[in-house]
Amino acid sequence: MSIQVTCPNGHVLRVKSCFAGKIGLCPVCKTRVLVPEPDHALSEDDIISVLGPHDPSLSGTGSTIVANRPSDHTVASPSPPKKICTKCNREISAGTHICPFCRTYIANLHDW
Repeated sequence: MSIQVTCPNGHVLRVKSCFAGKIGLCPVCKTRVLVPEPDHALSEDDIISVLGPHDPSLSGTGSTIVANRPSDHTVASPSPPKKICTKCNREISAGTHICPFCRTYIANLHDW
């Protein structure tokens, strides 16, 4: 994996991550450049652990986006929108990007 670094004179460099935290010379202008520490991204397992354990009562089938509608006799608070996982066909929260059931990445471009 590499880290993108910009030297003080504007040259964009790609540096191996093993040089993080060290100072090197820009190959173009020979200016000293500090290579920053890489950002630590969360793994899928870390994200699943944040989502919590599987709750079978929340799974179901239906259209891509499902809106829970209260019956005529009861007044219920609106529930968040749902979507269906494209791999396991289970209902999940529309804001979820990794299915907690099958761990499939399901975000769309419009989700960002």
